[in-house]
Amino acid sequence: MMDDRKNYLNEQASLRPTKRDRISPMEREKNERNKDFEEVSLGFTEEEAVLEAERCLNCKNPTCISGCPVEINIPKFIMAIRGGNIKGAKEVIDNSHAFPGITGRVCPQETQCESVCVLEKVGKPVNIGKLERYVGDFMRKQNENSRKNSEKNFEHSVGIVGSGPSAMSLSYDLLKAGIKPIIYEAFDKLGGVLTYGIPSFRLPREVIGYEIEELKNEGLEVKLGTIVGKSVSIDELLKKHDFVFLGSGAGLPRLPEIPGTDSNNVFTANEFLTRINLCHANLDGYKTPLPKGETVAVIGGGNVAMDAARSAKRLYKSSEIFYRRGEEKLSARIEEIEHAKEEGVVINTNYNPISVNEDEITFMVNGEEVKRKFDIIIFAIGTEPNKLMNFEKEGIKTVNGLVEIDEYFETSRDRVYAGGDVVSGAATVIRAMESGKIVARNIIKRLGE
Repeated sequence: MMDDRKNYLNEQASLRPTKRDRISPMEREKNERNKDFEEVSLGFTEEEAVLEAERCLNCKNPTCISGCPVEINIPKFIMAIRGGNIKGAKEVIDNSHAFPGITGRVCPQETQCESVCVLEKVGKPVNIGKLERYVGDFMRKQNENSRKNSEKNFEHSVGIVGSGPSAMSLSYDLLKAGIKPIIYEAFDKLGGVLTYGIPSFRLPREVIGYEIEELKNEGLEVKLGTIVGKSVSIDELLKKHDFVFLGSGAGLPRLPEIPGTDSNNVFTANEFLTRINLCHANLDGYKTPLPKGETVAVIGGGNVAMDAARSAKRLYKSSEIFYRRGEEKLSARIEEIEHAKEEGVVINTNYNPISVNEDEITFMVNGEEVKRKFDIIIFAIGTEPNKLMNFEKEGIKTVNGLVEIDEYFETSRDRVYAGGDVVSGAATVIRAMESGKIVARNIIKRLGE
């Protein structure tokens, strides 16, 4: 296989860059990777990254930047890769955000920057996401921090509730501006949905840890095991900080309003994935229990459903997805759907669940009832904001459970901002990061007035 890959790369190198195939990294063999939680994609080698970077046209008017929610100068960092200057590529990305290893893996580039790449018109957009990942991984493996650490005297601070993507994005931009971010996190680990929601075969824990640790080295302060609304109130935070940011996410899972969802064998994807990702239930030596059985049904069609089903396939005999619409309506990334199928997950479409009776699910399929039996039933049909904090009691207005904000992302309380899933409902990591950047910009402006 490696010889075939080498021959293929040599063949591509002999072609003009615009005539080359879009190069993707190699992946682990499907019947090996579906037995463990090691990462599926092997990432670019240096040779592969340069070959793919050479395909970039370095457009005079780069449409790819407009497709990026955090406005990375994509051609500039790709040109740096082409020239072998990976540290320079990282510095370009640093101008927009600090998490290339994370976003390069989980950001839906195919519907954002890559979808407006000029080469998309001929069906082969530059593999921007994988190139971004390459930069992050290179710096991490070299243990290189492209941003110089220094002792800082902070005059202002922001109290940040939660440690997910919006909180981390905000923290980074505040640090660049000389403002101290202090995170209050309910769990004993940082990262929010990145840590408890996304399996390590998609996003390794060491990647999250490294990119967050860079922020801590620059002055990010963290208070773990702190439940805002219980351990400390918004009023108390406002006395300590110039501003407060609510980034507590939307980690409360939903269940459909159908009979039987209170059965003992029914779980939510949120609970199932948290037991694995945060509590290591898949590893020996940990006491967190997993449900017992051999057959698993996952109800849903988004990335969370794919994560749950692919995780289940690694732990149980069989795993099937049931989705109420056609396959073309699946909201999960194409890559995740393909990986699920390759790993042996069966995807059933046009199956609408109408009831659960212990281990039996009744679906409506093309106007007829169909009954299926499974040992474990997992619902992945969406989430809503966490209820650890009573927003209304804290003087924060909500609409349909989501925090209400104005055009500046400020809540109904002065000096209290909000962003990410607690405002939008469950969305992508990069959109949450975008909201963090907007809040940072508004806070910096107010402090400068």
